[in-house]
Amino acid sequence: MPYVRPIVNTKLYEIRVQQSTNIYRIFYFAYTGQRFILLHGFQKKTQKTPNKEIELAEKRRKEFLAQEKQNDSNDTKTKKKRKKR
Repeated sequence: MPYVRPIVNTKLYEIRVQQSTNIYRIFYFAYTGQRFILLHGFQKKTQKTPNKEIELAEKRRKEFLAQEKQNDSNDTKTKKKRKKR
């Protein structure tokens, strides 16, 4: 199995890490083509990835995007104020 794979029905990807007998997963997504945002990591103890882990990562992705949108909006307002001076 590959070390990285997409998560079905989401915009997330999964990094697979194995150390000794422990298996870990890290969910992430690509942002603006140059940044990878790591959202959630956990130790995998069952064959199937629990939906609650995917849902948490998806929630964090949406929160990140909302915060970025808010930051962009604030940056635009600041630039307009500076131009008026």
